[in-house]
Amino acid sequence: MAPFRFNSAPTLALCHALVAAACAVGCTTEVQKVEATCKSGTMCTYAGVGRSGFNGDGLDRRDSMLSMPVDMAFDCDGRMAIIDFNNYRVRRVLANDTLETVVGDGFPGDGDPAQADKTAAGAQGTLVRLNHPSDLFFPTVDTALANKCEGVLTAWHNHRVRVWDPVARKVYAHCGANPGYGGDGKVVTPATQFNQPSKTAQDSDGNTYIIDSRNWVIRKIAKDGTISTVAGQKPKTPAQQWSGFDPASDAAAVPLAGSPFLFFDLIEFSNPVVPGGGLALSPDNATLYVADTGNHRIRAIDLKAGTVKTIAGSGPAGCTDDKGNALQCQQDATYATKGSFAGDGGPAVSARLNLPHDLAWGPDGRLYFADTGNHRIRAIDLTTGRISTVAGSGQGDFGDTDVGDGKPALQARLAGPTGIAFDKAGNLYIADMFHSRIRVVPK
Repeated sequence: MAPFRFNSAPTLALCHALVAAACAVGCTTEVQKVEATCKSGTMCTYAGVGRSGFNGDGLDRRDSMLSMPVDMAFDCDGRMAIIDFNNYRVRRVLANDTLETVVGDGFPGDGDPAQADKTAAGAQGTLVRLNHPSDLFFPTVDTALANKCEGVLTAWHNHRVRVWDPVARKVYAHCGANPGYGGDGKVVTPATQFNQPSKTAQDSDGNTYIIDSRNWVIRKIAKDGTISTVAGQKPKTPAQQWSGFDPASDAAAVPLAGSPFLFFDLIEFSNPVVPGGGLALSPDNATLYVADTGNHRIRAIDLKAGTVKTIAGSGPAGCTDDKGNALQCQQDATYATKGSFAGDGGPAVSARLNLPHDLAWGPDGRLYFADTGNHRIRAIDLTTGRISTVAGSGQGDFGDTDVGDGKPALQARLAGPTGIAFDKAGNLYIADMFHSRIRVVPK
């Protein structure tokens, strides 16, 4: 089933033709340009000046201000698109290394003034207002959700999944209405309900998985557009006493049906600062890996067996205040600079994590994730079960002017990193959120 828009096939063909024409005159595809001065294994700033704000489009990426960037993705041409979270924009790196806004006008809102993005005609991307966009991916196959090479944008506080056509430069609110929990068993439409969807991932067959964070569930939009809930359970009332975790899954796989997940702190039922969660599919589509942010764990869902188990993280983060007193680590509280950190070199299931977020497969076959509250990027070797830090010193001083550019990646400073991605060359990119930068660690 094709998306509800009109003339999608000709648009896709035009997209391919334009890409081919552009590349014939010298554009670079598949690999971002990394300065020669940024050596392998070091960390450098790729985009952003380190001050939160917006100073316009058309500037070099290194001279452009960002505001709490939370993630980035690579389109079919290998160009980076940045989720500029607190600027309410999606921005793209052009061939001349400047930034352009492709979705959003810089003000929080829900759609364009004429609400054309909720129709088949769509709306110009720069007229569509967003409220804290949180995730973006570019499909590799055509599905009922979006065509190959279009951008699928999760609009967290809009409770919607929008689609961006990079050729027509139009945006369509494909599914999502007022916050709620509805539509399971049906084909998604603009009336399908989510409640703060935060992260998405698509397998090679075209099935899309969504963290429906304030419903505390993971949902699936099948290739044909049918939506269902595959994991999690929602508390019946705000006062319900529920830990948001099944302790048995720390030791062995337990049945997935009804197993709770906690993507941000459940106690206050208030909006967190940053969208929780992270998703990654195994190459064979059999396992869905989940960053269970509020439980400080990485979980593995066996989609065939219908079971879940913990593969990293041993429990509470154990955050401390500036005097070393124990605190409960909450997603909607200020990030502690002395978050719990332990376990490098040992079994990942015994390690201490602190608000893990985004997941990505590295060129070495390891599963990388943003250990956000520990201001580090860590990796799990699923063959040995061992965990290690690959970037970040753990010194997350948000006011730093010297963030360690040019130093070995383990000595450079990150402040609340949330998003990670690899380009085709295997270079690691990090959304260094509270430094308002995109950082790179060349392979």
